[in-house]
Amino acid sequence: MDIARNYAVNGDYNVAITYFNKILAIEPNNEEVKDNIKMLQRFVSPVKKSFVTRYNPALENAVNAKKNGNKAGVLENIKSASQGNSFLYYNFLGEYYKDTKQYNLAVAAFNQALQLNPEFTQAHLAVALCRYEAGDYEGVIPPVTRFIYYNQQNDFGYALRAKAYMKMGRYNDAETEIVTAIALNDDVEYQLLKGIILCRKSHFRQAAEILAPLSSIVQTSDVYKYLGYAYYGLGDYNNALLNLDKAIILCDDDKDLNTKYNEVKMKLSGASAGNMR
Repeated sequence: MDIARNYAVNGDYNVAITYFNKILAIEPNNEEVKDNIKMLQRFVSPVKKSFVTRYNPALENAVNAKKNGNKAGVLENIKSASQGNSFLYYNFLGEYYKDTKQYNLAVAAFNQALQLNPEFTQAHLAVALCRYEAGDYEGVIPPVTRFIYYNQQNDFGYALRAKAYMKMGRYNDAETEIVTAIALNDDVEYQLLKGIILCRKSHFRQAAEILAPLSSIVQTSDVYKYLGYAYYGLGDYNNALLNLDKAIILCDDDKDLNTKYNEVKMKLSGASAGNMR
């Protein structure tokens, strides 16, 4: 059972079904195992219906309501459904609350899923994501650390912890975490995050060395913004202004960005006036 659940949680549904079938060979009347097999067959079926619709029409109505943008209908159908004791049910409920930004309710649902199945370690990550989206950056650290304890090769967990540390101003810790994430998966987004962290640490040259090549791959406001900040810190006002201008075009509601842009323009104007004298 433990092996089957582990494969299911990690997305290896066909292998999980194989192990559940081995249990059925020994315990042909095990209803829990039969239920799990039906659920997983939904995942591997060419017509992929949500696992929660496997036995409960109310939950299927909830899925349809979600597709139609009917948030009230989603919750109404979930509440009318039989909750049973499925950790996957509470995971679905947690995802619903997370999608609707009801983070405390989402955390409660994910924690209930963990009580029913402590091996469902993804719920720790889900809780951490809820805390992050709610702006509770200190609250991110305990659940994401528990997730990493069980999933030490998962780069996303380290990256999330890096972002939380960065939001708290703990830049040295953030750099350590993002370096670990990059070692596991040299992802462009992680490189961008490292560049931002270095910029916030005032390591402008190192930040520019990372962000300048990225600007030809990822044309986002953050790339140009922090590259502009790095050049500004290095005293290269022309390149700073050029990149900040691009950032403003892509994101025109950033007050700090506009303030920095005006500072650079003043620096350039002062330099021009000095040259004329």
